[in-house]
Amino acid sequence: MMHNFIKYFWTAFPFLLTVMLWRLSVPWLNPGGILAIIPMFYCSFISARPYFVPFSILFCFLMDYSFGTVFIWTLCYCVYYAVMNIQNVIDLTHTKENGLFAFMVFLGIVISLISVQSINLLNFISGVLTFSITCAFYIPLVRLIQGGQK
Repeated sequence: MMHNFIKYFWTAFPFLLTVMLWRLSVPWLNPGGILAIIPMFYCSFISARPYFVPFSILFCFLMDYSFGTVFIWTLCYCVYYAVMNIQNVIDLTHTKENGLFAFMVFLGIVISLISVQSINLLNFISGVLTFSITCAFYIPLVRLIQGGQK
C-alpha cells in the first residue's frame, strides 16, 4: 500500500511542483511564477512525461496571465516544441547538464521578447535578474524531479 502511494506521488510530483511554483509567485524571486517553466521544460523536452505537454500549455497560458503578456510564453513554448519534434538533428534527451543550455536559450529568447516591449534600464535589469535566478534554480529543481525516477 505504501509503495503504491509513493509511486503515485512521484508520478504526480512534476505536476504538483509546477502548480506549487506557479502559485508561489514573489515579485523579486519568482515574478509571475516563472520558476514553473523549469519542470514544464524538463518534463516536456528532456525527460518526456505522459500528458505533460497539454498541462504545460495550460500553465503557459497562466504564466501569460501572470506576466500580463499576450500569449508570449504559450507561443514560444509551442514553437519550441514544434521545432524540437520536427527536426532530428538536436536530441535534447542526451544533452549535458540535463538540458541547461537548451533551457537558457529558450528562456533567454522569451525574456528578451518580454523586455523589448518597453525598453528602459529597469526592464533590462529585471530581465537579467529573472534570467539568472531562473537558471540558478534549474539544476536543483531538475535533481528534485529526477529523485523520483530512480
